[in-house]
Amino acid sequence: MTSDADRESQVTPQRKICHAAAVLVLLSLSTIGSFGQTSLATTATPPQYTPGPITDYRAALPNSSDVLRFRRGERYNIPNPSSPELEENSETAIWDLPETHFQKNAMPFDASDAVVVGTVNAGQSYLSNDRRNIYSEFKLKLQEIIKTSNAPYLRVADSIDIQRKGGAVRLPSGKVLTRAALANSMPHVRNRYLLFLKFNADTEDYGVLTGYQLEGIEVYRLDDLNFSESSHREAIHPLRKEGVSEDQFLARAKSIFLSRKTGAS
Repeated sequence: MTSDADRESQVTPQRKICHAAAVLVLLSLSTIGSFGQTSLATTATPPQYTPGPITDYRAALPNSSDVLRFRRGERYNIPNPSSPELEENSETAIWDLPETHFQKNAMPFDASDAVVVGTVNAGQSYLSNDRRNIYSEFKLKLQEIIKTSNAPYLRVADSIDIQRKGGAVRLPSGKVLTRAALANSMPHVRNRYLLFLKFNADTEDYGVLTGYQLEGIEVYRLDDLNFSESSHREAIHPLRKEGVSEDQFLARAKSIFLSRKTGAS
């Protein structure tokens, strides 16, 4: 006979509920306000990890009359039908915890369809079509193109939609449900980033492979690169510094791209 623990591991094999982290998030919300809505980076205070912008439930609902929105929401459906819809009795915060062996490329030029510098002008969380999951979408205004594919070919001043799994939805009661990857921060609205993007042709948007927040005299990494970097004491934690200025970092990134491009030709 299958135990309750075994059934739970079969339903959500890649997801773990971290109760301590959930408490920390609720405490942190009282001090940092709405996720992703303001710039937190100053000389004294580094920007903080964010699981995504908080969006009211009605605004986050899927829209079947919008073809692109429907396709985007379908991408984040949870295959297992036994997983319940998100509602008042749902766990407040569920985090995707990194695998012990995970390793992320700091500058994944080869895997990226586009590498760009731009400013995030808006952000919103959405429910998946089955209302069991959350994803976040942002509007990115392009300021510099380091790499672009032929289709679509990106230009400076273009605005594109970028997305990541996770986000936060505020229920009518005021309860906030958070679903997020602890190793991957969302971007903050009104901040500038160097982003490595993967184009999704069927939904006409870009997934964020990884990225860096550009703050002039300092650069901060959105994501942890391996498991050892993910041992954060709090769910809401400072982003890691790169230890170089924005100009130095972008020069390094362009140099790496050119060297790989030259080597491949």
